[in-house]
Amino acid sequence: MHKSVLFVNLKNKTYEVKKFDELAKYIGGVAVGFKLLLDNIEHDPIIFSIGPLNGVFPFASKTSIVLHNNGVVEDLYIGGSLSSRMAFSGVDSIVFIESAEEPTYVEITNEEVFFKPITTDIDSLGLPGKRSVLKPIKNKYFLDDYFLTPELFFEEKLAKKNVGGIVLTGTKTREIKNPEKYKELLHEILGKKSLMEIDEGDSPSCTFCPMGCSKSRTGEIGGNILVHSMVGCKLSQKIYSDVGTIFSCLSVLGYSYTHEDIEDLPLLVKEVLEKLN
Repeated sequence: MHKSVLFVNLKNKTYEVKKFDELAKYIGGVAVGFKLLLDNIEHDPIIFSIGPLNGVFPFASKTSIVLHNNGVVEDLYIGGSLSSRMAFSGVDSIVFIESAEEPTYVEITNEEVFFKPITTDIDSLGLPGKRSVLKPIKNKYFLDDYFLTPELFFEEKLAKKNVGGIVLTGTKTREIKNPEKYKELLHEILGKKSLMEIDEGDSPSCTFCPMGCSKSRTGEIGGNILVHSMVGCKLSQKIYSDVGTIFSCLSVLGYSYTHEDIEDLPLLVKEVLEKLN
């Protein structure tokens, strides 16, 4: 097992995909994000990460964003379609390093990166139906024209790095190791909808979440390590904080994680955070 990480150097307008076997034990999402922050701290990175369940299991529909905010390690989570686009782009994390010399749009298509001047119409970038667009509207950055983060430090970091917007397109497919068992488990988890800590609504939903809840628009800060390593929202913690459920999902997708690997994850994250602080 390995994690595929796309490094985007904003200053040099270069990019590179690297694969890390040593990141596998962090499973995904915020746990991988914290480790990448530790390993790249000198570059003041912004790190987007998804978990192994994004794009394939319901209620796992957030993207983890990790950054340093004036010396404080911050982890926040945004909904919309970004996590599923990343899941079908072939990368587990995107690490934005350095700062662009002038305001720039970053267009990512699978594992390729294009740097565009902000005179470009950002809505013309990417492939409609398979893209997520993160762009500023007034003083906030909106994903898919609706979803946003709860604080302004993400916007401040993007502005500092001269990132005017990000468009991500994912067109790859994902092979399921055991399709029949996957379908069975998928329906089982959909049947746990009553465990979600909110009622169904008619608001726009994050991808692969049937809830349409009123809290889907504004993202989250902090929370349960297991849930946010998958990456589910805090409202799904009764589902994705259960080690047995996580183990079953990972196994049916072909991962070889053990119960102990999952149980040990919070301790691994604690050790990383101690080094960061």
